[in-house]
Amino acid sequence: MIRLTLAQMRRSVGRLTAAGVAIAVAAAFVAASLLAGGVFRETTYRAVTAGMADADVVVHPADGRLTPDTVADVAALDAVTAVGGVAEVYGQVLVGGQRAGVVLVPVPPDPALDPYTLTAGDRPADGTGIALTDDAAERLGAEVGDTVRVEWERWDASAGTPDAAGAAPAPADGDAPAAAETSGGWVTETADLTLTGIVTAPSALVSGGATALVSQDNLDAWAAAAEPDGQVAYSALHAVAAAGTSPETAAEQVRDALPGDVLVRTATEEAEAQTADLTGNDQMLTYLALGFAAVAMVVAALVIANTFQVLVAQRTHTLALLRCVGATKAQVRRSVLVEAGLLGLAASAVGLLGGLGLGQLALLVLGRSDAGALPTAISLTPAVVVVPLLTGTVVTVLAALAPARAATRVRPVAALRPATPAGGRAGGRGRWWLALLTTLAGAALLGGAVAGVLLADLDMGLALAVGILGGIVSLTGVLVGAVFLVPGTVRAAGRLLAVVLPRRHRLTARLATVDATRQPRRTSATASALVIGVALVVMMSTAAATARSSLSAELDRQFPVDLLVSSASHDGAGTAALTPAQLAALSGTAGVRSVAELAEADVEVRADGASLTTTVQGLDPAAAERVLRDPAPVAALADDVLLVGPDAAEALGLPDGAGGGSGGGRDADGGADGAGDGGSGAEVTLAGDGGSVTVRARVAEVGAAQVLTTPATLADVEPDARTTTAWAQLTGDDAAATVAAVQDAVAAATTADAAVPQVVGAAAEREAFASTIDTLLAVVVGLLAVAVVIALIGVANTLSLSVIERRREHAVLRAMGLTRGQLRGMLAAEGAEVAVVGAALGAGPGLLYGWAGAAVLLGGLGELQLAVPWPHLAAVLAVALAAGLVASVLPARSATRVPPVAALAAE
Repeated sequence: MIRLTLAQMRRSVGRLTAAGVAIAVAAAFVAASLLAGGVFRETTYRAVTAGMADADVVVHPADGRLTPDTVADVAALDAVTAVGGVAEVYGQVLVGGQRAGVVLVPVPPDPALDPYTLTAGDRPADGTGIALTDDAAERLGAEVGDTVRVEWERWDASAGTPDAAGAAPAPADGDAPAAAETSGGWVTETADLTLTGIVTAPSALVSGGATALVSQDNLDAWAAAAEPDGQVAYSALHAVAAAGTSPETAAEQVRDALPGDVLVRTATEEAEAQTADLTGNDQMLTYLALGFAAVAMVVAALVIANTFQVLVAQRTHTLALLRCVGATKAQVRRSVLVEAGLLGLAASAVGLLGGLGLGQLALLVLGRSDAGALPTAISLTPAVVVVPLLTGTVVTVLAALAPARAATRVRPVAALRPATPAGGRAGGRGRWWLALLTTLAGAALLGGAVAGVLLADLDMGLALAVGILGGIVSLTGVLVGAVFLVPGTVRAAGRLLAVVLPRRHRLTARLATVDATRQPRRTSATASALVIGVALVVMMSTAAATARSSLSAELDRQFPVDLLVSSASHDGAGTAALTPAQLAALSGTAGVRSVAELAEADVEVRADGASLTTTVQGLDPAAAERVLRDPAPVAALADDVLLVGPDAAEALGLPDGAGGGSGGGRDADGGADGAGDGGSGAEVTLAGDGGSVTVRARVAEVGAAQVLTTPATLADVEPDARTTTAWAQLTGDDAAATVAAVQDAVAAATTADAAVPQVVGAAAEREAFASTIDTLLAVVVGLLAVAVVIALIGVANTLSLSVIERRREHAVLRAMGLTRGQLRGMLAAEGAEVAVVGAALGAGPGLLYGWAGAAVLLGGLGELQLAVPWPHLAAVLAVALAAGLVASVLPARSATRVPPVAALAAE
């Protein structure tokens, strides 16, 4: 039987090629996913080891602290020849009016501990010098010899008490620490240093961005100033073992010399531990990619199963003859499974080689833009080789089980019958009920997950798990019932096509519909592969569109204006003011329609015995009407009317009747008329350095601002109020470009002594969210596209096998007058109908899954606005239509090249 199996494979090599391509693509996907995880781990390991330079021992604080005394204790050991403390201070550097956030680190005390490569000048030798990494120097336009102003934050205990949390504000990655309120005790310190050199960081993965090297004494002093006890605390110690001492011996001596509240590792152990920590998310991404590869494998399995079903049907006469000459059912079954195993193994090997080649090509391309962190060649591990081969082979054999079982049911008497294709039948009543119940059960689970989040505050993780289970179960029901859905939908599509096409092409459309529905199981299996891929693609597109719409609505609620430029730095008098040059740059940027400037000052607000010291902003009502998307909340703003946000109103104990000002115009007294006026408002007193003023307070939602008054009233209370914020309305032509232009213009107008500007607002945040969502969507859809490609290969494969199976029918049609063009059109219509129907049936569940997923993930964050990604849906259907047409090209060519006389001849 082995020889017979190989002979049958040689005869059917053309028929098996397309099925092999499907499994090869899936196997390449698996290999590429495993390679990507290995490359990232190796890259991370190299980056970590490069960051430790030639250190042999690493010490971390477990429960205690690492201080200069600890450094001295380690340095005194005979097994150690050099030791340095690792500490960081977040700050900013200013050169020639340009500013950048940096991480300040000390120059290592020994060259063996220095991971930085000097590219220009020298490292700072004393407290007057500084060295910058090349990226920071390029951003600032700095050269060796320039004067660099360094800014950092220290806590001044005499200036007040910490904030409510009792700790310093957490710094953003790569930026200076966030300045606290003036009463918080944070003071900005500065120092003018000379740029002595430019260095290259070992790897951006571990350096954390732009870095500046200063002397150990400077760094220790600045780091100690941020500690309550005024003593520097190192995050780690790096030590070099003495000559002739192994890292293990040196680590043991260090461990014995230090108390038990520290963690001592060799450099190799430290690199392994850090790599494991840093690649934790990467492993999740690898598993996610393998999940997409599993989807591709499932789709490929459908293609394989469909292919072998057709092959078994075509070999009915041969199988019956084998049974006549004594072949058992087990031998027939084994023959089909061996054929599937050989096909899976060969196709998986091709896919493995393709995946390895793509991985190596990616490394070569990325290596040109990388600073040596990436490896130059892929690393072959047993998993990378074995998993794709084993997965592809096993999936192919499993997919062939049902066709192998069908092959054993061929009776010997079938050898006496003519080998003509017979029409298939759809599933029975049991299959129908199974599909219905499975679909309804999955829908119930999906609906329960959504309702649990929106109505019962169900844990998101649990709801997500239930929702995923519901999606899998319901999609399984759709696939089980595809044998009922697909033929009927194809018939409807055929009738529509016959109406749309010109009269001369209607006959070919009807013939195509008859051919497509003759084998319901085969057609539904082909379409099911597309249903899976399209459903997942549409699901992600719908979830992304819903997330974008919901987040946009939430941003519009949080930010009453398109763009907000505010000062992000403090000085001794409070929040630093925006300069006239910065404000002029904002107003003069193309795409900015209107600007409203807001001054602010800390003012005491008193109301009926309650008192609150808060930031009061001064806003011109006329300017507010020009920039606010909805000016109604500030319609009541006047010199004698104060607008108070709900939180500030609650702190002051203002009655609910003090509300109003939510709409309408102004009455003669300056109040707001219309619904919700709430009377004339409660009287409150504003007290500041310039005196006190009594006004009427009205509660209003005014966005980020909590207390608003007019500039004139604020000047009466605080004559030294500063313009710290500007609101801007954009034209809406290209919000993303305008946001970028504003950021560039304001940054260019910022000098070393000016406030650091921060650009936020609905437009800026929307652009950031949209960019992130679009990037993730592109990655996910790119991964899922592999499954769609495999499904389209299945369409071409099914058409090719159908051409072979219906060769005599096509010959009869040709003999009756059907032209080659009409035959090609018939096959093109058949491929287009199957592809479009599969895409359409996948788009429906995809929409529901996308909405449900967005509801589970975003339902607890704010108002949910469901969206339909019409452009993506149109693109999916267009791609399916084009692919169906393309898939018919080779089968149509094969069908038209056979003369009718040859096709009618007896085989």
